[in-house]
Amino acid sequence: MRKIFIGKNEAVAEVVEKIIEELDNEIALVIPKGALLKESVSNFHLIKREAEAAGKNVLVESVDEGILALAKSSQLQAIHPLFEGHRRSSAVSDIMPPEKDEGGEDEEKEVVRGTPKKYKRKDKELAAERRLEAVARVEEAGPEREERPERRALKWKLKRVFNLKSVFWLLLLVVLLGGAAWIVGNFFSRATVTINFKKTPWLYESSFIADKLASKINPDKNILPGEVFTSQRNLTQLFPASGSKNVSVKATGKIVIYNAYSSQPQTLVEKTRFETPDHKIFRLTHQVLIPGAQVKDGNIVPAKIEANIVADEAGPAYNLGPISKLTIPGFKGTPKYNGFYGVFDQPTTGGFVGQKPVPTEEDIKNAKSKIVDILTTSLKNNFLANYPQDFKILDGASEINIARLSVNENTDANGNFSVFAEGNMRAVAFKEADIKSLLNSLATKDNPVLVFGELKLDYSLVTADFKEGKLSFFLSAQGVLKPDFSADDFKSKILSQKVEDVRLLIAGLQGLSDARVSVWPIWLRRLPSRPNHIQVLVN
Repeated sequence: MRKIFIGKNEAVAEVVEKIIEELDNEIALVIPKGALLKESVSNFHLIKREAEAAGKNVLVESVDEGILALAKSSQLQAIHPLFEGHRRSSAVSDIMPPEKDEGGEDEEKEVVRGTPKKYKRKDKELAAERRLEAVARVEEAGPEREERPERRALKWKLKRVFNLKSVFWLLLLVVLLGGAAWIVGNFFSRATVTINFKKTPWLYESSFIADKLASKINPDKNILPGEVFTSQRNLTQLFPASGSKNVSVKATGKIVIYNAYSSQPQTLVEKTRFETPDHKIFRLTHQVLIPGAQVKDGNIVPAKIEANIVADEAGPAYNLGPISKLTIPGFKGTPKYNGFYGVFDQPTTGGFVGQKPVPTEEDIKNAKSKIVDILTTSLKNNFLANYPQDFKILDGASEINIARLSVNENTDANGNFSVFAEGNMRAVAFKEADIKSLLNSLATKDNPVLVFGELKLDYSLVTADFKEGKLSFFLSAQGVLKPDFSADDFKSKILSQKVEDVRLLIAGLQGLSDARVSVWPIWLRRLPSRPNHIQVLVN
């Protein structure tokens, strides 16, 4: 059996902590006379309860009859150290008068009723030893060493002065130590409360539907509100052409056509000719309608329109511009000839005759594959960056469509041809918070004070109907339920509270597994008053 010696001023919380920390399950508490524990029988009730909870068997050992009585009233085993293992005839000590020995000398003797003979013999031997020591001291001093009265008076005065100084320094030390303890306790104190709750495993498996037409959660049919998200993008990419052939390419460009003739609009049909000052001909690629001019203060303000043109012949000779004025040969000999004209603000380009790089079928096939990959990646990145992050998109709940893919086989000056691609991405999503809310209502239906401490969701069998905006899937949910407990709210309740009161408050928590309260410095009776000096750890 392990003995734990209890200090006279130790509180019940410290005693309980010692019991819990002791590895031995058989414990004897040695409590001194007049100990602080004697103030209330509830202290011994608490010791018994906490000891049983910790699986400890506790025995109380004390010379204080009041402590023994309180311990027994709490159904704790209690013994007096002088009568351990023996039955006592009385709980009161009787002091007997001195007995005379056969030589007629008096011998002081204290007899405790019911005391075994072996203790009486020890008392006699101890008394004899003390008498011999006293005789030896008297003989050693002798009459010649007796102090004179004036010397004794001086020693008494010196002793008094010394005692006063001792008291002063003792009081000063107490004040300093008390002040230091107060500073440490108020400004540097710390407390850690560790609470472990019982955890209940929980498993649920079922099919769910997310529907864009649903406005709220339907827990009876496992239906969640759904949402359809879409994203569109297009791009043009250049690719090198590996083939070559003799080609004749006409130059192309843009022309700005002016109407400085009248306020009436003028139609120019497709292939209308425009002539440069050096008599090179370009034709319109499409029919255009030139707006009518405006007349302000008697002056004509020309109207204009931009149109595409192509050279009448192939070759680099038609790579021209800028040109300030091109005439329309069809109006020659009429007043419109000077009233309608064209301008090359930018040069025409592309005119070529000869050997030129061209894309092969393999070039075109590879280019289409690459631009589809690039467009797909671009759509995904753009989609993920812009859709609301509180929505969940499952694998299999999205699709990408390539709406347009065209190739321009004409190569530029660097031998590159271009590919244009356009596509869109769409997905059916739902808020994972909705499904967690639905699962929480199912899990806590029979016990509303529990919440999820852990929750793992595995989705499978995903099927999306993008046209209808519906998504079906199978869900396997594995979780752990624990009591709904707020560490911050609990911290606000235990500020400045007594350590033993905090332990009692923790002991009353529902679903408690075990807990521990640690304070620093160790002499603190109360927890700190500052929230940032208390740490509440919950598992």
